[in-house]
Amino acid sequence: MEHSNHAARAKLEVLSGHVVRGQGEGASFTGLTWARAAFIAQLGIDPYPGTLNLRPEDVAAWAALRAMPGTIIKAPDAKFCDARAWRVRVAGRIEAAIVVPEVPGYPDNKIEIIAAVSLRDALSLADGDRLELEL
Repeated sequence: MEHSNHAARAKLEVLSGHVVRGQGEGASFTGLTWARAAFIAQLGIDPYPGTLNLRPEDVAAWAALRAMPGTIIKAPDAKFCDARAWRVRVAGRIEAAIVVPEVPGYPDNKIEIIAAVSLRDALSLADGDRLELEL
């Protein structure tokens, strides 16, 4: 199994998608004291309040990444959910991470990205813009 994960990672170097408007829930998650501390300690990112949402272009590539272990962000108690994260570089220059909450029914067609800056502002992004993430 380890070999197949390595092969999938070697093939999956770039993930792309289109910017979409989120539901505004990312800011509450990135603002949680324990989540922010975990992002800093485990990913080296002090997150800007909120996430940038993408709709993946290649759903199979996104599924392949989600099948990889990633970094586990442990919730402090049952009131909150754990998450998995993968470090990425956005638009070839901004260090960031994809974060997937470990909740039942989390959409298969949603990529949430955290970074130390507002990615929308830093990259002048609008809904529908295409964005590449380097793994």
